[in-house]
Amino acid sequence: MKVEPRYVKQSHHSFRRSKVRTKSSKELQKELGIPTSDQITGIEIRLSRVYIKNNKTPKIGPFPGYAKVYFICLIASDVANQTPKLEIKAFPKIDDNEELPIDKTVYFWKQTKKNTTPPSQIHVFSSIVKSKKSLRDVGKIMTEVKKDKEYKSVLKTIAGAVSGATAAGALVDQVTNLASIVGRFLGKVEDRPLISILQSYTDINGDFDSLGKVRKEFPNRYATIGLSITIRDKVREDIIAEALDLDS
Repeated sequence: MKVEPRYVKQSHHSFRRSKVRTKSSKELQKELGIPTSDQITGIEIRLSRVYIKNNKTPKIGPFPGYAKVYFICLIASDVANQTPKLEIKAFPKIDDNEELPIDKTVYFWKQTKKNTTPPSQIHVFSSIVKSKKSLRDVGKIMTEVKKDKEYKSVLKTIAGAVSGATAAGALVDQVTNLASIVGRFLGKVEDRPLISILQSYTDINGDFDSLGKVRKEFPNRYATIGLSITIRDKVREDIIAEALDLDS
């Protein structure tokens, strides 16, 4: 590949800098190679959007067509001593074309002296479930779920899968099992959720290769769920910053 000279000599013996395209950080990452995930210093997954397009509730006469919905979020990873995290939120009056007030971190890992090994797989299950009757108290649901023997059994299975470095598929199955157990405690709900997604991030799939924030949305005809993952890696960031500085 022919490279233009950085400086061009003029007839009056002065020098002028030529225009050389600066490489992007992605190009530099490709040239430098991607280190393994054990060099990652921070991971954050945010639930950045929960949008209801069609709540499946008709507007008839004086009835405004609001829906009562639960939002469920389950997160599991293969980090040692990190139990799966469960969250349930209730929303009593949700209309069509409405954004749920949810914008929060659902998973966070930061390298410390005692915590040096990052996850190699993280699984996020999210679902919006429409209730047929009045919403139950979320605190009571959480208490009942955590006392359930089957729920406790699945948690133990996940802990064993993590310590045994089980393949991602096994953890995915267990996260799905947890979701079905939680569903039993919600009461009278629609047979089919407005939307359910299971997003897996793994080092083998390259989900931890790109530095910075990567956003992804999961839409269907009724709703949209948006997730973003942010990867920090001090070593790669310093190398790229230095390379960009030298190339500028």
